[in-house]
Amino acid sequence: MPALSTQFQFILNSSTFTATSVSIPSAAFAPDGSSNFFSLPEKGDGYYGAADGLHTVTYTVTPNFSGNIFTQATLATNPADNDWFTVVGTSSTYASPTLPLTTTTNYYNFTGNFVWVRACVYRSAVQPNGTVLFINYNH
Repeated sequence: MPALSTQFQFILNSSTFTATSVSIPSAAFAPDGSSNFFSLPEKGDGYYGAADGLHTVTYTVTPNFSGNIFTQATLATNPADNDWFTVVGTSSTYASPTLPLTTTTNYYNFTGNFVWVRACVYRSAVQPNGTVLFINYNH
């Protein structure tokens, strides 16, 4: 059986680097130059033919992060951009600053025999904008 827990990874660009990272610092931007990040896809329960379809994601952000985070999934084995859909009940909206001024972690359980799963971060363009520390995924 494969390892069932991982962290979503994102491709980041800044003025000095392009890297794959589990965190999204406020100075980074997406490869297309926007503030909208899509993680690299991870295999879902449907990829392995698992019957329960239970998945869990956690979003961990700094207190001054502002934006939306949600999870998308697909039933396609080789997904194109239009094959992804937002999983209902996995969205978090953060407004800077979060009180109390501590790191925030939200978690969501969802069920489905999804083949691939990815995390989406739509960060506010207002700077400074905090950091997405990591998004954990378990299935």
